[in-house]
Amino acid sequence: MLLSKAINSLLYTNDCVTVPGFGSFIVNKFSSVYDEKKGKFFPPSRRVSFNPKIKNNDGLLAKFISEKEGVNYEIAVKNIHNEVISWKKKLNTESLHLDNIGELSYNSDENIVFSPDLDSNHLLGSFGLPSIYYKKQPDLVSTYNESTLKKYNDLKGNSSTPRVPDFVKYAAALVIIIMTTVFLSNEYEEYNFQNQLILEQENRQKTIQRVESAVFDFGSIPAIELEIKVQPNKFHIIAGAFGVKSNADKLYNNLISKGYNPTKLPLNDKGLIPISFDNFSNRKEAVIALRQLQMSENKDAWIFVLE
Repeated sequence: MLLSKAINSLLYTNDCVTVPGFGSFIVNKFSSVYDEKKGKFFPPSRRVSFNPKIKNNDGLLAKFISEKEGVNYEIAVKNIHNEVISWKKKLNTESLHLDNIGELSYNSDENIVFSPDLDSNHLLGSFGLPSIYYKKQPDLVSTYNESTLKKYNDLKGNSSTPRVPDFVKYAAALVIIIMTTVFLSNEYEEYNFQNQLILEQENRQKTIQRVESAVFDFGSIPAIELEIKVQPNKFHIIAGAFGVKSNADKLYNNLISKGYNPTKLPLNDKGLIPISFDNFSNRKEAVIALRQLQMSENKDAWIFVLE
């Protein structure tokens, strides 16, 4: 299974899909919008964004691929790691297109920029709802041509009906003027309402685009030296402890290859070198990660608090 296909499938039922060692694809719900350039209404959708900072393995993607391809979890993690390496190589020379998800590329600051595929909708509630094209109809102008005018003059010249009194003609003309005024007024109100609706939709879309691509310039700010005490991540999930350094190094390198964030801890009171899967700043996050790791990696994993 292609990695992009697995990500696309998971985005229908998950708000966040993390690719270990690469980043996370996150979906947010949006109301229907109107694209003036394309002349197109889009139904309600779940639009995809990308966060390169969230890339620790949460097991979701590897477990899904493991079940779909019928391979064990370790092989699924290895396959993901290999495809991520090929993604990064491609991004160094060109943009990376992921079907039904979007396109990734580097900007001038060497940061990854993501452009979502707006034609792809990951909202199950909008499944089957197509995008609708809408184009403004030109105003119709009624004119007389020479043929019509000639027929009118011929009929007028050959008419043998009695002459209609002037006051009757004036009354009929007044009625026509009043009816025409009412009709044009109603038509103008309808036209004005439609224009106002389209304008509001355009303004909403422009606001969304400005927020997504905004770059704020606050000018130069004087440098301030601050002493910041960073609270270390003291909750470590231990994968194993070794008396031989080469064994500890072997496990450490193995965890890195699987996309984890391992740490070599100082010698404990038993003279062993502990190796952790990952570390966290609070106990709640550590406990959640521990349960996942006990099911997928090591049932004997445990939490060590580094004071």
